[in-house]
Amino acid sequence: MTSPDTRTRILDAAVELIARDGYDGVRLAEIAKRAGASTALLHYHFANRPQLLAAAITHSLDRERARAERRAHDQERSSPAERVADQIDFWLPISPDDVREWLLWSELEGRAVRDADLAAALTGLYTRLREPLVAAIAMGVSTGEFGPCDPEEAAAVAHALLGGMTVRLLARDPGLTLPAARDLAGRQVALTVGYAGRLPFADREVPTHVPDPGLEPAPPRRRAARTPRPGT
Repeated sequence: MTSPDTRTRILDAAVELIARDGYDGVRLAEIAKRAGASTALLHYHFANRPQLLAAAITHSLDRERARAERRAHDQERSSPAERVADQIDFWLPISPDDVREWLLWSELEGRAVRDADLAAALTGLYTRLREPLVAAIAMGVSTGEFGPCDPEEAAAVAHALLGGMTVRLLARDPGLTLPAARDLAGRQVALTVGYAGRLPFADREVPTHVPDPGLEPAPPRRRAARTPRPGT
């Protein structure tokens, strides 16, 4: 028997190690060791590496969404415009946790173009990622705070804009800062949904550049000793 806590520990370890070492660089044995589990137990929960990658991103997304929802609740931000602004902040790599999550997404996106199973997982995750934004836009349209628009289409536009800017930010493009990306996204999304004025972003510190994700350095890997060739 195994417990949900074991699965959570495995996913927590996978999130950290895949973000640090990349999907190809991480070893399943390392994930199991960090989680305090056996490799056999890891395989009990996840049939293969692609399944583990998709599950790690889902786990990370759930954690980030829960944090965002608690922050919005604490700050009493519930209007459609506030919710849309908060979703823009949710998608940008503002905190170290955001950066770690985006590193996971980049691993999945890079492999989904050649793997049908990963592509299906990515499509489902994209849908989940957009759901809160679609709901906020739909609410704004119904209350008249936003102009007439298709919430799904507007969210897809925002997704494309934010995804492209985040790649530039993570690549440390000197021509784009986080505050500039936030301002640009706010203006363009407001136009897309027909909102008059500037979106009301929360009063929070936004660093100029993408923060360090705070991942511990990877330990040096030992290279296997070479077997001497006969006659050497």
